[in-house]
Amino acid sequence: MKLFRTGALCVSLFMIASVVRAQEGEAKLVDEIVARVNSSVILRSAYLRAQQELLEELKGRGLKDAELEKQFNELKPVILDGLIDTELLSQRAKDLSIDVEPQVNQQLLRVMKENNLTSLEDLEQKMREVGVDIQEVRRMLRNRFASEAVRNREVYGKIYHGLTEKEKRDYYEQHKEAFTTPGEVSLSRIFIAMGKEPTQALERARDAVNQARGASVDFAALAKRLSEEELGKKGGLIGPIKISEMATEIRTAIGESVAGTITDPIKLESGYAIFRVDGRKESVIKPFDEKEVGDEIAQRITYERGTAEMDQYLDKIRGEAFIEVDPRYQLAESKIKSAQIKRVPYSEDNRKGKKKDKDKKEGAKEAPKAAAATKP
Repeated sequence: MKLFRTGALCVSLFMIASVVRAQEGEAKLVDEIVARVNSSVILRSAYLRAQQELLEELKGRGLKDAELEKQFNELKPVILDGLIDTELLSQRAKDLSIDVEPQVNQQLLRVMKENNLTSLEDLEQKMREVGVDIQEVRRMLRNRFASEAVRNREVYGKIYHGLTEKEKRDYYEQHKEAFTTPGEVSLSRIFIAMGKEPTQALERARDAVNQARGASVDFAALAKRLSEEELGKKGGLIGPIKISEMATEIRTAIGESVAGTITDPIKLESGYAIFRVDGRKESVIKPFDEKEVGDEIAQRITYERGTAEMDQYLDKIRGEAFIEVDPRYQLAESKIKSAQIKRVPYSEDNRKGKKKDKDKKEGAKEAPKAAAATKP
C-alpha cells in the first residue's frame, strides 16, 4: 500500500527540456561532483535540476518577483539535503531488495502518452533532441521511487499498520470538526446600490423587503425588477454557499432561518442586500464506522507521527553514512554537514618531504640491526 508520496514523481518531457535550456543559458561548464554519499555521487546537473523544479513549484503557487525570490532563498538550503537523503534512501532500498523498476517503466509510459508519442524509443529520441539522457531520467525516477518505498516500509507503514482501534477512536473524538460536512444555505438576493443618497437607498431597500415578504411574491421576478446589480438579471440567484464561508454580517442576519425567510436590509460596503433563504442543509458529522473516515484518521495520525519519526530515521542513516559536500555548496542553514576531511594538494615539496620522513623511519629501523652486526 502506498501511504505517502514524498515528492513530485511525475516527470514532464517539457519540464526536463526547460531545465536543460536554463542550464544551457549559463556558461558551459563540465559537470562536477557536488557531494559524495557513500560510494555514490551527486552531480551539479542534478543539483541545478532540483533548483529549477523548486522554482517551477513556487511559480505554480502563484509566487512572483520579490516574494518568489524570498521563498526560493529560504528553501534553497534543503535542496542538497533532499538530494542526499534521497540517495541514502535509495541505497537503503537496495539493502532491503526493493525493486522499483516496474514503477519507473510505468512512469515513462505515462510521460510518453502525455506527449503523444507511440513508443519509448520515440520518447528517448525526443529527450535526446533536447539534450536529455533517458538513462539519467531513469536513474532519477529510480531514486525517487526507491526512497518513497523505503519511507513507507521503514517508517510510515509501521505506524499505519500498528494503529489500534482505540487510538483511531480517540483521534476521531478529539477532531470531530475535521470529519464534519459543513452546513450550507442556498440564497438569492436583491441589491440596492448606496449611490450618493444613502438614506434614499435604505428606504428603497426597506420597500424591497416589504414587497418580497408579501403573499405569493415571486422573489426572482422582484429581483429582476429591483436589483441594481448584474446578478439581478438572473433573478438574484446565488445558489448554495457554506455557512462557514459567509461574511460575518450575512451569517448573523441569516442565523437559523428556514427556507423562505427574507432578511432585513444588510449594509454592505457599496449598498444594501436583501437575502432570501431558498434552502438549507445542516452540518453532518460523518460516523466513525465509515471506511472512508477510518482511512482518513489513519492517514492523519500516520502523517503527524511519521514526520518526527522520519527525521529520526534519516538522522540514523546519515550518521552511518560517509557524506562529503563540496564547500562551495555547503550552506550554513543546511541540516546535513560534510565530513571533515583534510586534503593536502600535491606538490613536489610535499613529495620530497614524505620521502624524507619515510627514509628517516626506515633508517631508524635499520640502526639497531647495524649495531648488532658490528658487535664482536
